[in-house]
Amino acid sequence: MKKITYIFSLTTLLLASSCSNDSDAIETSAIEITFDNRISASQDLDLGTTVYMNQNNESVVTNELKYIISNIALIQDNGTVFEYPKEDSYFVINEEDSSSLTLSLTGIPVGNYTQISFGIGVDQSKYPLDGGVLNFIPQAEATGMLWNWAAGYKFIKFEGTFTPQGGTESPFAIHVGSHGQNLDNYKFVTLPLANTINISAGNTASVTVEAYVQSIIDATNQIKLEDTSDIQIDPVNAPRIAKNLESTFSAE
Repeated sequence: MKKITYIFSLTTLLLASSCSNDSDAIETSAIEITFDNRISASQDLDLGTTVYMNQNNESVVTNELKYIISNIALIQDNGTVFEYPKEDSYFVINEEDSSSLTLSLTGIPVGNYTQISFGIGVDQSKYPLDGGVLNFIPQAEATGMLWNWAAGYKFIKFEGTFTPQGGTESPFAIHVGSHGQNLDNYKFVTLPLANTINISAGNTASVTVEAYVQSIIDATNQIKLEDTSDIQIDPVNAPRIAKNLESTFSAE
């Protein structure tokens, strides 16, 4: 009789534990984050076609636009922060490749979200490359977002042509990244969402992040392309571009 009672008690305990674990499980769902690259809020971007005038009266045409997004986090209306798993949180946004513009993230806790955060580039914890994000390196290399194994990642690759007022058309190239710990151009931004995003079970939420190309060279710092049209491993102008990137994005 005691043996039967013991088995019954153990079974009851296991069932109670199972129910408790189920009730404690965090319900999750999915979200799609679409990056909409534009000249400005009122002007769309077509590579090789769209012309805009910068604040230095230079006509600018964008032929290539790529940048790295990393370390995505979502913030709820109660202040709870969900950080997407770091090892899966590095992406190349390539205007020429429409499939790269929408990121599909799963395992997001349900709730009401009012802000989104992300890095522009690759943070110092993943430098140098031999200690980096191993599953991201091939993608970065294939999309031209590496200088080489020693120099590191290109956080942004922005190329095209410009024409000074009364001048002739010339090419420009802006490739900005960190160079070891001495020149850290990684930036992290937190953007308020225009409307609260409700992530609920069984539904995929969506949010659009707009990137304004004109801000890359016309924001906190104004870059005159006629004076400096090739910005790469540049200890003066690369940080100025990186600072501008903090003003480049807006979330809808």
